[in-house]
Amino acid sequence: MKHYARIILAAIVFILVPLQSIASASVPYQTETLSADGKIIETQTAYTPLGNLLEDADITSPEDIFVDTDGKIYVADSGAKKVFVADQNGKKAAEIGAGILQDPTGVYVDKDGSVYVADYEKEKVFRFSNEGKLEKEYGKPDSPLFGKSSSFKPQKVGVDRRGNLFVISEGSTNGIIQLSREGTFLGYYGVNSTEASFKNFVSKLLTSESQKARMFMKLPPAPDNIAIDSKGLIYSVTEGTKNEVIKKLNVAGKNMLDEDISPETSYQDITVDHDGNMLAVTSSGEINEFDSFGNLLFIFGGKDDGTNRLGLFKQPTGIAIDPNGRLYVTDKERGLIQVFESTSFSNQVHKGIALFKEGKYIESRKYWESVLELNSSFGLAHSAMGSAYYKQQDYDKALKEFEFANDVYGYSDSFWEVRHAWMQENLEMVLFIIIGLIVLYYVLKWLDKKRNILASPRVTWASFKKRKLLGELLFLFQFFRHPIDSFYYLKRKRYASVTSATILYVLLLIEFIVSRFYTGFIFMPPASDGTSLLTELLKIAVPLFLFITINYLVSTINDGEGRFKDIYIGTIYALAPYVVFSLPIVLISNILTYNESFLYVFSIRIIYAWCLIILFIMIKEIHNYSVSDTIRNILITLFGMAIMLLVVFIVFVLIDQVYDFVYSIIKEVVLRV
Repeated sequence: MKHYARIILAAIVFILVPLQSIASASVPYQTETLSADGKIIETQTAYTPLGNLLEDADITSPEDIFVDTDGKIYVADSGAKKVFVADQNGKKAAEIGAGILQDPTGVYVDKDGSVYVADYEKEKVFRFSNEGKLEKEYGKPDSPLFGKSSSFKPQKVGVDRRGNLFVISEGSTNGIIQLSREGTFLGYYGVNSTEASFKNFVSKLLTSESQKARMFMKLPPAPDNIAIDSKGLIYSVTEGTKNEVIKKLNVAGKNMLDEDISPETSYQDITVDHDGNMLAVTSSGEINEFDSFGNLLFIFGGKDDGTNRLGLFKQPTGIAIDPNGRLYVTDKERGLIQVFESTSFSNQVHKGIALFKEGKYIESRKYWESVLELNSSFGLAHSAMGSAYYKQQDYDKALKEFEFANDVYGYSDSFWEVRHAWMQENLEMVLFIIIGLIVLYYVLKWLDKKRNILASPRVTWASFKKRKLLGELLFLFQFFRHPIDSFYYLKRKRYASVTSATILYVLLLIEFIVSRFYTGFIFMPPASDGTSLLTELLKIAVPLFLFITINYLVSTINDGEGRFKDIYIGTIYALAPYVVFSLPIVLISNILTYNESFLYVFSIRIIYAWCLIILFIMIKEIHNYSVSDTIRNILITLFGMAIMLLVVFIVFVLIDQVYDFVYSIIKEVVLRV
């Protein structure tokens, strides 16, 4: 019996140990990334929580954390009123500032090992030696350029390689305060910009210069935290704003990243690893990682729901990364510092990015291939693979990768190479065909002049054009040269019919669908892939229906002479430029590169402007209006269209509520009966 008991016990241990290892490998949060089409999708875990740091220290309210080049960890604790120092193993090694610091909220260590601490309560920045000896205090600058009314309430601090201090002060709307190592005020750096809004734009238009001078203009938000990378570039995060929430500043203090880098508005701190990848933590506990160009890599972490699980936070305040890639995040409310370690998946991404950043696209390819094996929708990997194929001159594969990644610029460069290769092979033949067609044209013209060989085709074409429906369709071309006269003939002489107009409307719908789905990739409207055919048809059919109907109703009230039939026919003939030229432009868009985009954009704008002008003439001539009456009619028509859409929306909502009400009653009756 004892023998069997041992066997059963061994089997249980064998089963439970793997299960336990799997459970320990799981994390209490999802890791997300950007797909190729720019959507947030779930991906493999990028960082796993390992445990807590400095558990042997009396940490109460950690505000900020910094890791130096030797792997030493410094934690500013406002509750303990000192800075804790931990060794590479996370064990407490020393304390700095006890009895001197009152409210330490920021800490930084320069290349010489000097420790800088921002003390909010004492309104100073303290510099300590690596052994903890106080060396210097930096108070409010006495320079008149700083401003007497400007407050100096240091919250965070950073030091560049020259020894200059960059101080984040509460409410410093002028930007980051820059001091020399001796304490001389050097100026403000990296000031934020005010958010552009329609309200501000209108205010600037409607107010005079004197009124603007008397107005309290909206002040830019003050930066909230700072980081400095190994190259000396300054990074800042700003809470409560929508643009430039993360900034990477050059020597002139200008942002090098996209101002719309992230929709997040509650970043608390930022850190940068040795490859330039940025990690920022939000007030909700989410950690966002970006590469050095500002491309989103991962989103992980989250808000603690009371279960106190590793990887979740209550009040995150600081974030830092050590030379080995371990991540440290302070949680002020829980008094903890959590440690994260990158996974093999994120390591593959980081290695690929590092090589890609150095221009070693081919060498990075193996890492991106392994990433795509695990997550085929990883958008950045497809763009990097496209660059690798491009460097290998495999332009056809590069095109596919860039298209999948929605990388317009990479696609354009690859397409230029493909087009160039095609032209080298076929340009001679194309030129011969063009020259042959020109010669054939003039030969036929000469023979026709001498022997009248085209007389029979001309007679056939003339008799064909006399057919009523064909003549009505070809009447469309008259609106290019004589739109006013053409609308007169349209209304008075009945040169077009409902049948011909309906055919043109069908052609218009077909052309619109073709343009939405077959325009060149470089000029493809956003979100064309996956859009339903019915949705696209409604985008053009509904506005046309509303315009024709509302314009007829408005003109009836305002003494317009046009009948519904006239407006129905006149509207489609007014859109003649689009009907005639949209398909050729779609075809051209498929052979243009991004550098030639002005040809496509200019052509589209000309067509739309041309259609609007003819449409204006149509309303004026059909209803026999003056110019002012026409403008008033158009404005009322647009207003009526908006009201009609609003009414339809309200009716739809009401019907939906009635349906839910009736359905719930029927369901209740069925359940009770």
